[in-house]
Amino acid sequence: MLEQLVTALNGTGLAFAHFGWSRAPEGDYGVYAEDGANDFEAGDEHAEKALTGAVDYFTRDDSGACKEIIEAALESSGCAWALESIQFEGDTGLIHWEWSWEVA
Repeated sequence: MLEQLVTALNGTGLAFAHFGWSRAPEGDYGVYAEDGANDFEAGDEHAEKALTGAVDYFTRDDSGACKEIIEAALESSGCAWALESIQFEGDTGLIHWEWSWEVA
């Protein structure tokens, strides 16, 4: 299922990297990363496994165009997701969009 998320994000035409960039590209860019698990445990075993993570996107465009593109990708990937925050990064002048996701 994680491959479907990666494929969907890479298909957006937006610049994405896994965990981060050695040097951030010029213009808008995104990062996706795993950050934990949300397993269902039964009988002292991990009966169902789920991986959690985040997608972060940094842009100077305040129109919200990236929101529609990224949310369509998240939806098509089949993962559960939620928009967590929209922040202004004062030191860079970038708008930071953050989504959480979970795949089973």
